[in-house]
Amino acid sequence: MAKDARVVGEALLSRGRFDLTRTEIEVIEDDGSTRTLAHEAYRHGKAAAVLLYDPKRGVVTLVKQFRAGAYLSDGALATIEACAGMLDGDAPETCAVREALEETGIVIREPVHAFDAYMSPGGMTEKIACFVAPYGEADRAGKGGGVDDDEHIEVLEIPFAEAFAMIERGAIADAKTIALLYYARAKGLMG
Repeated sequence: MAKDARVVGEALLSRGRFDLTRTEIEVIEDDGSTRTLAHEAYRHGKAAAVLLYDPKRGVVTLVKQFRAGAYLSDGALATIEACAGMLDGDAPETCAVREALEETGIVIREPVHAFDAYMSPGGMTEKIACFVAPYGEADRAGKGGGVDDDEHIEVLEIPFAEAFAMIERGAIADAKTIALLYYARAKGLMG
């Protein structure tokens, strides 16, 4: 196991929405030995996600949208996932509230922090703060659908039990969403 590490070199490979670097990291092991790793790293920023659930009606609200990574992986034309977005300098809780309103049209007041998770730690720096938030029909303030030009979001209300069936058949394959759904079930949020 590593007991320490430090960046010893880095080259910018591409600058776009996020940077892609080739980074050399010196790792010092428990036994004192040293090794140097050289990996490409996609320097994705931090984000927040929130699973919206209505315990009274037994549904969760998820969003469906085109995702380039899923398409390039296996031709998927859409993913179904919990609403999420980049922190953009905000606190994770603030981001969760903002994204819920923008993407789903649902106003949440106090998201509950569930966990933080690296999305793909082998090659991305992205870490998502994950939340759950209850809502009721009176909390719908708009139709949702996103506010960015590149967002074309469909809002879905799905029975809680059906969401697990969708995981089993591959209709929900987004890691943060799967983790949040299992978290909600483990915590008994839907009764």
